[in-house]
Parts: sequence; C-alpha cells; structure tokens
Amino acid sequence: MDMITYAGHAAGALHPPRTFRDRLTHLFVRLARARRARRDFKSLRGASDHLLADIGLNRSQVDSALASPFWVNPSDRIALSRHRRGR
Repeated sequence: MDMITYAGHAAGALHPPRTFRDRLTHLFVRLARARRARRDFKSLRGASDHLLADIGLNRSQVDSALASPFWVNPSDRIALSRHRRGR
C-alpha cells in the first residue's frame, strides 16, 4: 500500500510537486515561445508557395497553425499534424 502525501502524489516520488511559482514561470515561458513562433509563422504568410515547399510546408498548414489560439505554439501544431499523418 502506497503512502499518499497532501498533494495526492505517492510518498517518495522522484519528482516532488512543482511550486506555484515554477508553474507560473513555465506558463510564461511557453506563452513567450508561442508568441515568437506565431510571429515567425505570420511572416511565412507572405512567402511564395515555392519557398514554403522548400521548407516542407504548404499554405494550408501555415494557415491552420495560425488559426489556433494564441497560447498554442504553431510549430507544435504542425509537428502534431505531421505525427498524426505518419510523416
């Protein structure tokens, strides 16, 4: 029988629960990364189809990634869609 701590984690777990400050810091870092990636993807909107093909993207992928909410990193969205399609 496992001993349960106040946070619901098993006693003696390798990684103790993160603090609120750590979680908040992680959230801000993820939002900053998503913002930078979104800015980069917006610049791809003006790229030619030939250039997009050279980097392995197409116009619909760029548009789909930018249609996601602001907190979602567009790069992650494209990586997930490629993974689902088996590329």
